[in-house]
Amino acid sequence: MSIPLPRHPLVFRPDGTFRVLMMSDLQESASYDPRSLRSVEVLLEEGDPDLVILGGDNCFGPEISSEEDLIRFLDIFTAPMERRGIPWAHVFGNHDHDVPISPDRHQALYERYPMCVSGHTDGIHGKSNFLLPVLNRRGEIALAVWGLDTNHTVDDLDCLVPGMRMRDAAGLPNRPVGYGEWGTLFFDQLLWYYSTSLALEREAGKKVPGLLCMHVAPFEYKTAQANPSCVREGHFDESLGSGPFNSGLFFLLLQRGDVRAVCCGHTHRNDFDADYCGIRLLWDACVGYRCYGVDERRGGRLFVYREDAPEEVTTSMIRTFGKV
Repeated sequence: MSIPLPRHPLVFRPDGTFRVLMMSDLQESASYDPRSLRSVEVLLEEGDPDLVILGGDNCFGPEISSEEDLIRFLDIFTAPMERRGIPWAHVFGNHDHDVPISPDRHQALYERYPMCVSGHTDGIHGKSNFLLPVLNRRGEIALAVWGLDTNHTVDDLDCLVPGMRMRDAAGLPNRPVGYGEWGTLFFDQLLWYYSTSLALEREAGKKVPGLLCMHVAPFEYKTAQANPSCVREGHFDESLGSGPFNSGLFFLLLQRGDVRAVCCGHTHRNDFDADYCGIRLLWDACVGYRCYGVDERRGGRLFVYREDAPEEVTTSMIRTFGKV
């Protein structure tokens, strides 16, 4: 298995840095709040990213009724990256999965934009699973940016147990670790990450430090939040909004030892930064202004990597309130 490079190669800058901006929960349509578009513009100006990740709930699916509606939305909200020539990629969130078109077509509409470097998977759950290698100035793979599609809602799992509504299981009165009703990862997605990670290690000759971007957070975030020794900074003002089952992702990341940071969206009031078992667990609040949230926290999260130490990351929130 050879690791393909994106159509716009991602390379560390001459100063030895690489900048990733993740912004989630835009939750817009072509009938948008102008502050949301200006929020994107502010993030690009202040963050000066080499790569933008749209972290899910990019559109507000209930307002997207057709392929034409989706194209109008994408034309508007990809324009800030396209105009600047900034490569960008995306993962889907639950509201993206609300759009009434097939995942294959949905993904294809994203990938038709010239600066889109999103990858996708076929034959497994979740369309917007990807790996984006980042090269150092010697042309070697030095950093990996991963995306995983956390799918739709618990209702997608009804097929697993004939005659049972999984929403009923998620709604049991005693759920000690905060199980929820949103999307989750399937085993075939974990297997895809595992096998691709092994292939990447073989090709690079070493484990490649990585950033994983996804929409719905794994349960271990709750453990980190509950223990002050793990907390670096930020707010945790609402529940995780998790899926109904623990997918096993976090333990798999520990076993592989390459992904060093995970960033999620989905819950708009959180902008949390923690360290749990050597993995940074982060949120990026929300970039949109029509969806619920705390105005002073709206924005995106910037990651700055150094070529000489890609296993380390400097990260911070860029706030847009008062600038839009």
